[in-house]
Order: sequence, then structure tokens, then C-alpha cells
Amino acid sequence: METYQVRVKVEIVPCTESPTREPVKHDDGSFQFTIAAPDAISIDTCERALLQTASPTLREALATHVSQVSKKKPLSE
Repeated sequence: METYQVRVKVEIVPCTESPTREPVKHDDGSFQFTIAAPDAISIDTCERALLQTASPTLREALATHVSQVSKKKPLSE
């Protein structure tokens, strides 16, 4: 039976970029959301930033996976 790994990597690291209003997609398929330093010490703000960044990442990964799997196997199997 074929199996699949689901992997998620989250990093919160200091940077010198300006804060962004929404997640930004990069060429490698990852998404990044830059928040201000004062926001980085707020649990609620960090959680909101993480969820806003994770949501498009998860949707895109799921859409890609389902599209690839549907091309491999007919739904009747």
C-alpha cells in the first residue's frame, strides 16, 4: 500500500525586512509573513501571523496533492 508523508516546517526568525500586510509567496512554494518586532513578542499576534501564513500554504499543498493523486487513480478504485 502506498503511503504519504505530511511535513510542515515553521520558522520564526529575526530579519531586516519591512512588515507585510499578508503572506507573500516565494518561488520555492513557501509563504512568508513579516511582522514588526513588538508584534513578535505578542502570543496573539504571532498566532494570527502563523495561521494567516499557514492557511494559503496548506490550501495550495492540498490542492496540488489532490490534483496529482486524481491523475494517478480513478475515483472508483
